[in-house]
Amino acid sequence: MRLPCLLLAQALFVLLCLPLPFCAFAQKLKVYTQEWPPYNYEQDGKLTGYSTELLQALLLEAGIDAHYSVFSWSRAFQLASTQTNTLLYTTTRLPEREALFEWIGPIGVRKLFVFKLKERQDIQIKEKEDLKKYRISIVRDSQSLQWVVNQQLFPRTHIDEAPTTASNVKKLFFKRVDLILATKGGANYEMNQLPYPKDAMEAVYVLNDEFQFYFAVNKKSDPELVKKIRLAFEKIKTSGLIESLKKKYTVD
Repeated sequence: MRLPCLLLAQALFVLLCLPLPFCAFAQKLKVYTQEWPPYNYEQDGKLTGYSTELLQALLLEAGIDAHYSVFSWSRAFQLASTQTNTLLYTTTRLPEREALFEWIGPIGVRKLFVFKLKERQDIQIKEKEDLKKYRISIVRDSQSLQWVVNQQLFPRTHIDEAPTTASNVKKLFFKRVDLILATKGGANYEMNQLPYPKDAMEAVYVLNDEFQFYFAVNKKSDPELVKKIRLAFEKIKTSGLIESLKKKYTVD
């Protein structure tokens, strides 16, 4: 019995003497996201979507195990911005967020479109000032809503809010609002899920396309962890996977 005990003691001693970066990788990366199809969403009890599939391939390439949690965006952001060794997605890279994260990407363009019903020929938008004439619905608690309000693109009384893009699409068809704000990927996904003609809604104005989507890793995370993720992304970037997934999920 002495020999096995001696070997066990030696193994424990070696593990305790290992440098911190090695030990850090024994821990799971905590990944936080929200329900936001087609980028990240649950289907049949499984987390999927453009960004999800890309991240899973990325972490597999990096050899990093991860635990995924789905929260409201505000909760996911709060956790990822205050906890080390965490990753948040799908995240728009903004100046006010720059110092909070290490940014892995870009993984796509955040192009926000204004949509209307094709039958609404009375709605004419040729320039930004025309927007102020109409009532729009935007997803509640989203960065897009905050940005629109800050830019004063619509009178605040003309901005309605809804919990999801699906809710906004329904309100548009019920004619409770004139316009909705969404990405093309998000709008296409919802139109495929809802019982409306696929060509009944059209994008009429690009409201913003200056920002991009990233995977955001907490700034205070283990540098070796961040390095592994970054190197894996560079390999994935040249593999053709990003282009393939963009076609699969019809995202920009």
